[in-house]
Amino acid sequence: MTEDRPFTRAKTGVSHGRRDDQEMTIANGLIRAVLGYQLVQFRIGYGVHLELGNDFEITIEAEFTLKAGEMRWTGDPLTTEAAGALAPVTLKTVSEATIGKDGTLRLTLGQVMLTVSPHPLYEAWQVRGPRGLLIVCSPGGDYVACWAPTPAP
Repeated sequence: MTEDRPFTRAKTGVSHGRRDDQEMTIANGLIRAVLGYQLVQFRIGYGVHLELGNDFEITIEAEFTLKAGEMRWTGDPLTTEAAGALAPVTLKTVSEATIGKDGTLRLTLGQVMLTVSPHPLYEAWQVRGPRGLLIVCSPGGDYVACWAPTPAP
């Protein structure tokens, strides 16, 4: 996409230039760029920032869940508990990355599934990558806005 405006998906059935299924296919195609990247570190400040390799950053600003087998943790990103829950996931590789039709982000890091559902009042998560890649969950998950990366020179 060469325009500097996002394409979006709306639960209401109102399309912003594409049908919902096409938009979700595009969003899920873009999120796949994080596959194979290792969570090299995370930091907490105005949300949790997951740094994947040198190229991608995922910001979580809403309650999230980590699940591995019988272990399950759910909580706010701006807590020491969140840091403790994320520590074992550091240096794990992303093997799955999807965005649900409701705006839920799901990442698998090693054996751990990280899930971030939409927040009713603000953007629950966003993904930033090289050459301007940006994927943002809207408040309430009504749509996911995507800016595709600019072509390499």
